[in-house]
Amino acid sequence: MIKIQKPAAPQVLVNNKATWTQNLLDAIATYGEYSKIPESERNRLLSHYRHKDIQDALFASSHHKCAFCECIPGESSHIEVEHFEPKSLYPDLAFEWDNLLPTCRRCNEEKSDADTRSNPIINPAIEDPEQLLTYSFLRIKPLAGSGQEHKAQQTIDVCNLNCERLYKARSELMKSITEYIDELKDKINWISEADTDQKRKIRITKLKNSIAVIESLTTAESAYSGYSKWFIQQCPEYQEAKRIVASR
Repeated sequence: MIKIQKPAAPQVLVNNKATWTQNLLDAIATYGEYSKIPESERNRLLSHYRHKDIQDALFASSHHKCAFCECIPGESSHIEVEHFEPKSLYPDLAFEWDNLLPTCRRCNEEKSDADTRSNPIINPAIEDPEQLLTYSFLRIKPLAGSGQEHKAQQTIDVCNLNCERLYKARSELMKSITEYIDELKDKINWISEADTDQKRKIRITKLKNSIAVIESLTTAESAYSGYSKWFIQQCPEYQEAKRIVASR
């Protein structure tokens, strides 16, 4: 999980939020409670938050990744609009821009109607998850000493961030990164064998290119970039390669 940067609310939401919200609240008043609104009518009233302009702005803010697990659509069904504080419990926030997040269907279903107001979890549009979460091999876990370990664990549990699907994704990523790291190690040794300044310079350039390939996995656009960043930082060969390039 990484922090996402949401833009200002789309104009269609700014222009219509009050009307859409009031229509939903009126239906709740008519039927007595949210769950008693007929499904077809409830779907019609709620359909506005799926407006293309809203989806486009929201999905772009996370680089079209799930805000919770960081998968890319196609790996875990579809990206959907998630209500951080559930609309079934807080219908007045159904069209509140700050309450909307882009998530995959799996995480949306896992989180479901969990009351994040009573039992807070990390909101990646507000907080930086890297200050609250870390990893241990393939597991994501609370960052010790953050002072918010309970919230971090709640996030992991509510969104099921240590499920088999994510173990598999992290395992495959670890395998790929390990292969890149082995390549770095070979190039570091190759540089140490250079017998002229010119050879050393050429080999360091190739090492720099290999570093760039590895670091591309840590960019916000890449799937599971939070895990990639953590794993790469644990590799002494990566640190040594960075040192060699910096001292060039």
